[in-house]
Amino acid sequence: MANLSESYDKVSLVVSIVIAAALGALIWMAKGNVEEDFPPHSSGREADAPENPKQKFYADTTSEIAGAVALGGPVTEKGRSIDLTVGTPLFLNPTGEEIDLGDASYPMVHDPIPNQWWLDNRIDPGWSNSPGLDQDGDGFSNGEEFAGNTDPNDPESFPALIAKLQCVELEKRAFRLSYSSDSTIGPVKPTDTFKFNHEEIVGGRSVRTGSENIPFGKGNDSNLFSKGGAQMRYELKNVEQREFENPNTGIVQKANFAEIEDVAGAKKGDILDIKKGSRNGVIIRDYTAVLALAAIGQQAVTLKVEERSSFSLPLDPNAAEKPFKFTGVSDAGAVIIEWEENGETKTMEVQPLSAAE
Repeated sequence: MANLSESYDKVSLVVSIVIAAALGALIWMAKGNVEEDFPPHSSGREADAPENPKQKFYADTTSEIAGAVALGGPVTEKGRSIDLTVGTPLFLNPTGEEIDLGDASYPMVHDPIPNQWWLDNRIDPGWSNSPGLDQDGDGFSNGEEFAGNTDPNDPESFPALIAKLQCVELEKRAFRLSYSSDSTIGPVKPTDTFKFNHEEIVGGRSVRTGSENIPFGKGNDSNLFSKGGAQMRYELKNVEQREFENPNTGIVQKANFAEIEDVAGAKKGDILDIKKGSRNGVIIRDYTAVLALAAIGQQAVTLKVEERSSFSLPLDPNAAEKPFKFTGVSDAGAVIIEWEENGETKTMEVQPLSAAE
């Protein structure tokens, strides 16, 4: 066995020597072929790259892009250029006709607001109530902003606040004044005295207040009532005897007439002419309007304004300027407001939400 192992070792050594010799010969033979396929550079200059057949096309195209490029904008069906990146038209009328908002020849989506107004102010006119919506939250609708020529996107720009004035409630106080009696015998004399009555419904029942015997034309001494609902409000300025025609008989008669002046409150200066007789009194109605402003978040703010009194907008009882005046109540029960604008007196009637009883 030892001799056989030694024989294997010798054979392996011989085979290894033969293989190494064969590989060396192959490498020696291939050396010349490599030099032929890849000859060494004789100088430091690199070879030029082959020419690209599309080179001229690329050069011309690049030159055009480097210059000024003008892209044509979109146009409408009628050829009108528009600065939009969306398709037009955006609307259809009830008959299915397309509406180009930017072309004045098309009908208005929300008459009388021009279609261009919606584009200029960037407001969506696509809702049926778009004119009634409030884009900037100032209490005025888009339609009111258009009519007032104000900015619908600016909450500080809005039409005159008078347009948003509301009368939440109209309070009424009514009473009767009558010339009940006097001490006159014959013509009226400065020494004569006179009596008057004040009657008013209070708490569902009639309350009557009678005056003292008072002279006329004596200032505070001629004040009709020292107590009651008309306390210190009226003065007896004069009493005279006049002829009048009785409407029932047509006969000319004589009677005493009292001239009474309102000397307190908002109606100061008003003159009442009352004929003697308990059935010849006059009905006085005093109104107080509870006002509110349905704009700029002031819906919860109310202010009581007496008839003939002035107020400001926004409603502020302490405002230095009060350009608006509650002048009275119309036959239809509406509150009449008066103010000056551009040298012109303007009036507006506001129907109360809750009418006077």
